[in-house]
Amino acid sequence: MPAWSQHDLHPHLEVYSIDNQNLGHIAEVYPDSFLVHKGFFFPKDRYIPYSAIAAVESDRVQLSMTADDAKQLEWEKRPDFEEHKGDPTQLFYDRGHGVADPFDEDNPDRT
Repeated sequence: MPAWSQHDLHPHLEVYSIDNQNLGHIAEVYPDSFLVHKGFFFPKDRYIPYSAIAAVESDRVQLSMTADDAKQLEWEKRPDFEEHKGDPTQLFYDRGHGVADPFDEDNPDRT
């Protein structure tokens, strides 16, 4: 169980990778993820799932991955875990969020 909750996350909180790179700041908070707007580090807006958070401190969110790993993940669309319940189309959009994707021929059981 993490030592933080969704209530600890708020807009303008800085987001850092495990290798201490500043990835930006939180723009919006959702029940399953938070949005980091495109900027210097990310070429597109990114929806970071809560599962990627290692720690939340008073002034920052620390992710459990390096900056390069975060940049490579396909987090341009917000995951919709509550609504799709196995919908293959939504699973396609959830790639990069650790959701199993039956259409990913290289790794269909990725979770």
